[in-house]
Amino acid sequence: MIKNIILIILVIILVVLFGTWPLSILGKVFEYIGIALNWLADALNFFGWNGLV
Repeated sequence: MIKNIILIILVIILVVLFGTWPLSILGKVFEYIGIALNWLADALNFFGWNGLV
């Protein structure tokens, strides 16, 4: 709880000090990670079942 509040305050301080470009860079990093995970999921989906559950 307290850790989340401190993290939110830290993000707000960083945005005020450095602008939004670090967040845009972080967004691009997560976008590429998402693309890689999507590719991995497609590569592991041998039979087209998308899992049994």
